[in-house]
Amino acid sequence: MGKFELFQSGYYGFKGSYTILNTLVTLFIDSKRLSSNMTLPLKPLEYLGEVLVPETAVRLIAQDRNITLVEAAEVMRDTIAFGMYVHDMEDDDISNLEDYINRIE
Repeated sequence: MGKFELFQSGYYGFKGSYTILNTLVTLFIDSKRLSSNMTLPLKPLEYLGEVLVPETAVRLIAQDRNITLVEAAEVMRDTIAFGMYVHDMEDDDISNLEDYINRIE
């Protein structure tokens, strides 16, 4: 599994995950608000991808559909395949994402 596959966001797909990740990087890593000490045992980027991207997606889905966070988490899990199909990344997008991840690590 590639690093970009960790950043799941349900029906938002890979493109939505990338948008969320990019925003979180700007808010927390570029601004130095999130340090390695705060995310141990994960690296800051791993923390964003494995914790904050899915959490952000759940909250956006809950807001989109006016449902609870528990319901939104279920919707997110149930719509991953849909999101990957409809909002998939092209090969160029994947290369750009991998370059981006390598640059900020």
